Amino acid sequence: MLPNQMVKSMVGRVIRVEMKGEENSLVGRLESVDDYMNLHLSNAIEYRGGEKLRALGDIVLRGNNVILIQPFED
Repeated sequence: MLPNQMVKSMVGRVIRVEMKGEENSLVGRLESVDDYMNLHLSNAIEYRGGEKLRALGDIVLRGNNVILIQPFED
């Protein structure tokens, strides 16, 4: 399975995303993804070291800044 197909299969699930140059991670429900791996997350929350920092709501992440996408488990 290609990486973009794998990410598209996670639409509707809660995922954790790490961004280039950031020590914080983002957790939210993946609403959509396009061919450039741009991500639309709803109910996004910013975490640092497992500690909740702030709620961000709906956000769009630019694909070229994403370094890790994984399913989130509480």
